[in-house]
Amino acid sequence: MTVRSATAAALALFIAVSCTATTPVARSERPVNTSAPSGAPSGLTGGRVLFSKAGIDLWSSLPDGTGRVAITQDGSAGGYVSGRWSPDATQIAAERSMPGESGSALYLLRPSRAPERLTRPDTFLDGYVWSPDGRYLAYGEVISGATAAAGGLTLVGSVGDVHLYDTQTSTDMVIGPGTHPAFSPDGTRLGYAHLSGAIASADLTVLSAARGKPDKVPTQMLVSLPDLTRISTAIAPRGMGLIGGPQYSSDGKLIAYAAIENGPVLEAEQIVYVQDAVPSAPPKLFALGRTGALHHVADLRWSPTAAVLAYSIINAQPHHHWLYSIDMRSGDRRELFDSQQHFLDFTWSPDGKVILLQMDDGDMWLYFRPDRPGPIGSVAPGGWRPEWCACGSRT
Repeated sequence: MTVRSATAAALALFIAVSCTATTPVARSERPVNTSAPSGAPSGLTGGRVLFSKAGIDLWSSLPDGTGRVAITQDGSAGGYVSGRWSPDATQIAAERSMPGESGSALYLLRPSRAPERLTRPDTFLDGYVWSPDGRYLAYGEVISGATAAAGGLTLVGSVGDVHLYDTQTSTDMVIGPGTHPAFSPDGTRLGYAHLSGAIASADLTVLSAARGKPDKVPTQMLVSLPDLTRISTAIAPRGMGLIGGPQYSSDGKLIAYAAIENGPVLEAEQIVYVQDAVPSAPPKLFALGRTGALHHVADLRWSPTAAVLAYSIINAQPHHHWLYSIDMRSGDRRELFDSQQHFLDFTWSPDGKVILLQMDDGDMWLYFRPDRPGPIGSVAPGGWRPEWCACGSRT
């Protein structure tokens, strides 16, 4: 689990109880049934799931775990710890752990071509994502310092940039200093965690106007740590110290991001903020509680079809792992799963009806619905860092 724990510590975001700017809303009731029925649930939408098999090679399968096919066969030369298909499933962006290096690397895999490395040796990959049209890969590359946690939370003094790689022209450009990029659904904006302590939004419409590589990409700061400190004093009186990368809702109207309070990490509060994806929009606050440790944060993902957030979280006090969903339309927060076994990674089905979660202890996939507690199915073995793609029968 050495590679797994190292990469999982750098992946994720967090979320939690809905609250006003001053008073958190009470937690929902705990789920009564957390036992997992054997077998995948019926009626799963199509597509393929891409995953890492024990941090060595990438595999794919049908959503019910059948039809497993090896995608890579060179993992012994550098283990594949995660991968993401391009929207048309003709290319794969892959995170690898290379022998003798202290970080992780991003590779581009294309048919009938040798794997192409995009990041430099001994740097740390902190987030990567495809543009909606599949032309660009955006990624965060930390070249000095380290990430404190997933979702682009970087330690003070870290140095790194968000890059945009054009797969058609094989050119790379630096968008700005930061980590954990995310495209808006229409591909016109690239949000990321700016190293100054802010959420940045880069205007990518200049790419077409410049016919390639513009001299500068206009960027706005949507919110900063001082802004969050002012509105979060009732929950985090010591002020906010670290900020994570944004995630766009399926319609692009909202962004969600997280921040951690200043002070000793075991006592620091985590808060998730959701706001309109425009500068200075007033955010809603979702208080998570104390971090427990730097890597004890959550993976945050929007439903691909609705204004519903799902998140997984590790909490050290006491040590538990949870899966939650929040319906932004009603503000209802639902606890879907509570376990002492380790998990963080999950993926939504393309139709937004099912969440597939990877249980690391025992290597199993569990299936959940976002509106009811308890798993509705299970399949073993599972696979690390699953990504459910609406890509037909392609293997």
